Formats: sequence, C-alpha cells, structure tokens
Amino acid sequence: MEKRRFWSYENKLVTIFFFSIGFVFFDRLAINYLVPFIQKDFALTNTQIGLIGSALAITWAISGPLGGYLSDRVKSPKIILAIFIFAFSLVSLLQGFAASFAMVLVLRLLMGVLEGPITPITQSILAIESSEKRRGFNMGFTMNTGNAVFGSFLAPLIIVGLANAFDWRTAFYLTIIPGIILAAFIMKSVKNPDKGNSTVHSPAASREKVDFKEVLKHRNIWLSVVIFSFFMIYVMAFNIFGPTFLVNYKHLSSGTMSIIMAAFGAGFAIFGIIVPAISDRIGRKPTTLIFGVLSIFTPLAVVYLDSVGLIVALVFLFSSGMGVGALVMSVIPTESVPRQYAGVTVGLTIGIGEIFGGVLNPVLSGMAADAWGLTAPLLISSSAAVLAFIFSLFIQETAPVRVQVNNEIETAVKV
Repeated sequence: MEKRRFWSYENKLVTIFFFSIGFVFFDRLAINYLVPFIQKDFALTNTQIGLIGSALAITWAISGPLGGYLSDRVKSPKIILAIFIFAFSLVSLLQGFAASFAMVLVLRLLMGVLEGPITPITQSILAIESSEKRRGFNMGFTMNTGNAVFGSFLAPLIIVGLANAFDWRTAFYLTIIPGIILAAFIMKSVKNPDKGNSTVHSPAASREKVDFKEVLKHRNIWLSVVIFSFFMIYVMAFNIFGPTFLVNYKHLSSGTMSIIMAAFGAGFAIFGIIVPAISDRIGRKPTTLIFGVLSIFTPLAVVYLDSVGLIVALVFLFSSGMGVGALVMSVIPTESVPRQYAGVTVGLTIGIGEIFGGVLNPVLSGMAADAWGLTAPLLISSSAAVLAFIFSLFIQETAPVRVQVNNEIETAVKV
C-alpha cells in the first residue's frame, strides 16, 4: 500500500490558509487591544470605540458575500485571494499614519472591503479540496485556530508589547511584510479548485440541481445565519469592550489585560482544532450544543470574578465555545448545499452575521456602555451566547459520518 505523504496538497492548502486567516484576524482584532492607547490620543468616547469596530464590519458584511460570489464564479479564485491579501496589508500599514478619529474610521471602512472576501474564498476552496473525514478539522483549524493564534493570542501580546515599547502606530507599519509573503505563496502553491463537478459535499445535501432561492429556504442555512449573528454579537462585544472593561473599570494594568485576553486566544487556538475535529466524529449538532453553552460564561467570568488567576483559567476553559464558530459559519452551510453555492453561502452567513454582530452591536454596545457603564456590553455578549445556544437546538445534522449512520438506521427500521 502506498504511503500518503504528510506534505500533501491538502495539508499544504490548510497551512497556507491557516496563516492567511490568521493574518486577517491579527489585523482586525489588533485595534481592540490598542484602544486604551488610541483613546488617549484622540479622546474617544465608548460610542466612538464601537464605531471603529462597526466601520470595518459594515463593509466586511457587504464584501463578504460578494467575495463568495466571486469565488464561485471566477476561473482563478487564487488570484483574487492574493490581490485582496496584498491590498489589505497595504491599507493596514496606512493606519499607522492616522491623525484623527475620522481617518481611523475611513481606513477601517476600506479594510473591511478588502478583508471581507478572504474568508469565503478560502473556506469555499477548502470545502471542495478537503477529504470528507477531515472537512471539519481543516475548516476549523484554518478559521478557528488561525483566527485564535494570531488574532486572539499573539495579537494582544505582540501589539500591547509594541505599544508599550514604542507607540500604537508601530504595529501597523509592519503588516506589509507578511502580506507580500502570503500573496506570493498563494500564487505559487494554491491551485484553482475543480468546480465543474456539481456533486455535493455530504449526504445531507440534496443530490439534485437546485436554484439558489431554494438553497436559501434550507433550514440549516437560515439557522446558521441566525446562530452566527448571535455568535458574532457575543464575540465582538467581548473582544471590543473586554480590554477596555479590564483596564478602565477593573483598573488592571495593560499587561494584565493582555494576559487575560491572550488566555481567551490560547483556548480559542487549542479548542479551535479540537471542537471541529470532535464534530467529525460525533456530529455537528451535539458538538455545537455541548461547547456553545460554555460561551455564555466567558464574559460573566470577567465581570463577576476578581481573582486574575481564576479569570485567566475560566476564560481559557470557556473559550472552547469559540470552536462552534467555524461550524455554523462554514462547515454546516457548505455541507447543506451543492458545491457550486459553497462560496456565496459562506459569504452570506458571514455578511449577515457581520451586520448584526459587527456593525449594529458595537455601536449599540458602546451606547449602552455610555449610558449604563462598561458592564453592559459584556452582559449583552453573554445574552447573545444564550440565544445562539437556543437556536442551535434546531440544526439538522450534516456530518457525513453521522448522516451515514442515521441513513443506515432508517433503512434497517424500514426493512
């Protein structure tokens, strides 16, 4: 029997997309950890802090579905992907030259346009190129762990460290370097997927050709949109206002804040691999329910506990709920529809989730913080996790291994 090489194309693709997604979220979340520094320079209100988060999300929400559409339609999605990565890294560098709140806002709007298509394109390519038994792991590793390692773990440590050693602008000046490297790797190593075969991803999806309007009526699609919207509210409210709450309300040092937020990122990175891999074995729905419920307690630990050590430990544990994100954002939707709709389906889920979680939520949470204090956004975060859990109860199972077992049971019962 021929041994399968470790450095297969599938593994190479996963590695490149791991760094690509990681770089996107390193940039997206970096500004959250710099808010305490930027706030001093520009005298920002909590509402303005929310607006900075919303600015990127609103254009991301529009460009995400368009990016998914492009991925499904163009002959060479890898070229589109490389262009977007290089372009957003260039604009990211310009953030270091911002001289006012208005300039930061405009640059974040432009960043959203350029970053939005990257996730749908990478996830749709992975959905096609991944082997059936590894789809959950591959998409979870790139989306969850790439996001967590760079955006939630390394970003608070590196960004806060640079800001303390130099100033908050320094971090943005360096982003052009990884952008160029990643764009070059994508052009050299990524192949354009074969989209000519319209076979579906899993036995859960219909084997007949269907119109996109019919796809939108699929229960899993609109459930994924709803759950991911609440998931985004949970994540963004915690990520945007968690650092400010810890520094301004609990009066912890910026270094201590970075450790707590890094614990969240470390848990996200580890469980971001484990949770989707578990879903490949026991199914998407039970995994979503088991780990989704833990998300409820992440912001509550920050609000109601005083021991830094205990907060760090529990935030790490409860961050396992972040593993659910990739399942409802990309794995479940792409397994529920024919492959020709994979990119636009992921883009649609992300786009609508961004509108509620990334656009409306930061502004409304900022207004709530100005009106009732910094505790309000974190309570909003926890409440959103509760609602995400409730809607997860109605998901239809899509994991190939579970669908096959269910079909065999149904066949046996009929016989």
